[in-house]
Amino acid sequence: MKRKLHLSRRVESVLASPIRKFLPLALAAEQRGIEVLRVNVGDSDIPVPKVFWRALRSFRDRNIGYAPSPGIPQHTRAWVKYYATLGVKLRPQDIIPTVGCAEAMLFALLGVADPGDEVLVFEPVYPSYKGFAAMLGIRLVPVTLSVENNFALPPAATIAKKITRKTRAIVVINPNNPTGAVLTKQETARIIQLAKKYHLFIIADETYREIVFQGKPTSFLQSKSAREHVIALDSMSKKFSCPGVRIGAIVSRNAEVMRNVLRVAMVRLSAPTLEQWATIPLLEHAATHARSIAREYQRRRQVVYSALKKMPGVTVRQPAGALYIIAALPIANTEDFVKFLLTEFHYRGKTALVTPAADFYITPGLGRNQIRIAYVLNAARLRQVMEVLERGLQAYRQKYGTA
Repeated sequence: MKRKLHLSRRVESVLASPIRKFLPLALAAEQRGIEVLRVNVGDSDIPVPKVFWRALRSFRDRNIGYAPSPGIPQHTRAWVKYYATLGVKLRPQDIIPTVGCAEAMLFALLGVADPGDEVLVFEPVYPSYKGFAAMLGIRLVPVTLSVENNFALPPAATIAKKITRKTRAIVVINPNNPTGAVLTKQETARIIQLAKKYHLFIIADETYREIVFQGKPTSFLQSKSAREHVIALDSMSKKFSCPGVRIGAIVSRNAEVMRNVLRVAMVRLSAPTLEQWATIPLLEHAATHARSIAREYQRRRQVVYSALKKMPGVTVRQPAGALYIIAALPIANTEDFVKFLLTEFHYRGKTALVTPAADFYITPGLGRNQIRIAYVLNAARLRQVMEVLERGLQAYRQKYGTA
């Protein structure tokens, strides 16, 4: 009898990306001549600021060598300068550039938890945390938030019920992907209080820090009382509209955490050399570039939110930041609805690709009637998306009811 090759159970347990798994159906629709308006991925049509291209063209070395594992010194100093504008005083050794925020997530989880340990998350949660946790043997413990309550955090006592002797950290995505929620000062204080009381790390994913529609950008690193607890994750992708550049950072004043993260960073060698150089001027003039990008997302948010609010049976709340919105639809299974849009429906030669929200949850059965929309297209294109969505929802309910 021929023996089968053995595959890793750990990798087989990793969730396929809910954001990207409908690509084959989208490509098939396009081959049939249907235009697919893609609002499933946070890959915006906003141009990257011109200073990036100027810096890239100014690179004169004949060779492109490895960058140092702790980062190119000029690049890490630019991060220090950027954080100083937030009132956060850092040293270069408090920062390690990463391959996007995704690698920063991996480094943070590796740095604080062993296999079998627990990490608290608020669901719906960005799915990469689920994937990395499965790879590392870490158990994510969900605290469920609701669209009806605009994804506000529950009281501290409710969160504390989820904390056990195995809990090592709380993950907070602020502003949030996938919900667009932004923490209030009271909610931020609540997380800090819990972390200090139960001796937990705060993994603060602040990828969308600048994309807030009221008030100023904030960071958990601004807390003086939680200096040793906070591990911030950052990224160029959204604040400067360049997700393909793949430059992020992991940031902490906890020297022991950063020493351990550096060990892992050395194993993977380094973040990209050219991109570290080219993003220096973005960081040095971050406020100017990020502010204009945030204003554009605010205009786009209004287009999407206003249209969803008018649709019969749809439950939605206005996001305060990021570039996403979660909506509950008057149907039972949005995954079937997305397949319907791509395989059975089009309006004036167009259809839309949105993301079903169930895979953003850890608790089985939650989010099955919800979708996430990324407002990554310009306002005119988003109006087309919303018209397709409204008419598609009507057609789906006429054919399948609410099932």
